[in-house]
Amino acid sequence: MPLSYAQQGKSVALVIGNASYSSLPADKDAASDARTISDALKVIGFEVETVSDATKADIAQAISATKGRLGQGTTLLVYFAGHALQLDQKNYLAPIDLKLAGADDLLTAGVPLEQLLNELGGRPSASTIVIVDAAEKNPFRSGKITNADAISDGLARVTNLPSGTLLAFSAAPGSVGTKSGNYAGALANAFKARGKGLDVILKMARARVVVSSGGTQIPWDTTALQQSVILYPDEDKPVAVAPNACDLAAGHPSDPERVGPSVDYANLDPQIAIPACEKAVAAEPGNMRFKVELARALDKAGRGEEAAVLNGEAMKANYIGAYHNMGNLYRKGLGVELNFEKAFELYLYAAERGHPEDQANVGFMYMRGDGVKKDYEKSRFWFEKAAAQNWASAYDKLGLLYLNGWGVKKDPERAFGEFGKGANLGDAPSLVNYANCFKDGVGTPKDAKRAFQYYTQAAHLSSQAAYINLGFLSLTGDGTEKSLTEAAFWFTLSSREGNEEAQKRLEEVDTKLSVSEKQQLQERLEEWSRRRFG
Repeated sequence: MPLSYAQQGKSVALVIGNASYSSLPADKDAASDARTISDALKVIGFEVETVSDATKADIAQAISATKGRLGQGTTLLVYFAGHALQLDQKNYLAPIDLKLAGADDLLTAGVPLEQLLNELGGRPSASTIVIVDAAEKNPFRSGKITNADAISDGLARVTNLPSGTLLAFSAAPGSVGTKSGNYAGALANAFKARGKGLDVILKMARARVVVSSGGTQIPWDTTALQQSVILYPDEDKPVAVAPNACDLAAGHPSDPERVGPSVDYANLDPQIAIPACEKAVAAEPGNMRFKVELARALDKAGRGEEAAVLNGEAMKANYIGAYHNMGNLYRKGLGVELNFEKAFELYLYAAERGHPEDQANVGFMYMRGDGVKKDYEKSRFWFEKAAAQNWASAYDKLGLLYLNGWGVKKDPERAFGEFGKGANLGDAPSLVNYANCFKDGVGTPKDAKRAFQYYTQAAHLSSQAAYINLGFLSLTGDGTEKSLTEAAFWFTLSSREGNEEAQKRLEEVDTKLSVSEKQQLQERLEEWSRRRFG
């Protein structure tokens, strides 16, 4: 059931602006950015506590006091402007009294972002929004501390959020943003849009920052929210809608009307989703979101004709997600005739109305000439639209355009940069192409160690291309320790996906393994399967 404004509970904010540091350069924008956010939140009804130039003790005290202000159904927003640093894929907010003799001191001198998330997130019937307005180069790289290079530029991608939490960065993980108050200003303006869901607010802010930075800064967010949140509700309108079992089982990642977390198509279980969504449709037959989610579950089960009927009903109600679903059916010929032209037409309708995945789909079909005349210029136009909404795969395709000179002048450095943006958002093809650039020295100096690192990340996202590359690197010892057992492991995973070259290499390596090494290999493969499939 939707929650009324009275039922939702109060909205609370903690805003921290750290500008004057004892051992770091002053962050001249942090104070004004914090004021901008505080003022905007007060306008939309938040109870705001603002802390300026906070030491580590001040931050701990502010967090403790904020926890005491939270009640049932409270919406909490935490905004931090200042320095933040990344060490070993972990993020640390910098208090003004931060002092480091070596990089490892950050573990105790900084404020772990993960700790903050765990302290404030995961509360029942509440939503926690944490915004970190910090994305910079490592300020210690000049050698002011020992092991300075261990501190990475930008912030690390966060994957494990407490339930009911959303995390936003002013720039994509691993990238460096501009300092001019552009993100704070964009957020403040978006906050004041009445009746808009938080996902829409963040997209509005992101689009403004992308334009103002000339495409060099792209804000990022990741969510484990369990309800749709409206920060500035219209009078007598719901401020939160909790997902039901259908939403949780079949919510689409790119559906503009999605409520709650999404489910990737590969992970959608029709045996769970179909009965849950049939029940939801029966209870609310006029709710098009449930019909589209049921259609998606039926699609996964191979019941295309039934899915097409439901999508058709939702399309008549102009539910944008239904156009996407129906385009998928035509693209693979499930329940309807195989028709790329029709699929393109449906994707284009949704793309023109802001659907990010279909903007990428339209770009891809223009790039390949599927259902439409090949047109690289139009392809790039739509990929850039999708990228502006942080649709990760669009960066990979933009990288391919610049790498190959399709419709643009060949630009290996630009290609490398686009692959990097997609890699920072966890897109497997982007990670592989980013790794390829490091391996082959395309657009960046050769760096086999970093190639191995990014192939490994892609492998954990089930990328076949990553498997075989890791096999070759393990075989030669480039970027990693030379290991026949490790090479056999990756060649086995690749061969299971039908890669003949991997099968050939596996047969060669297998003859050189001892009995104990083969046992180790089998144990490693079993552990991989348990971790991958549960």
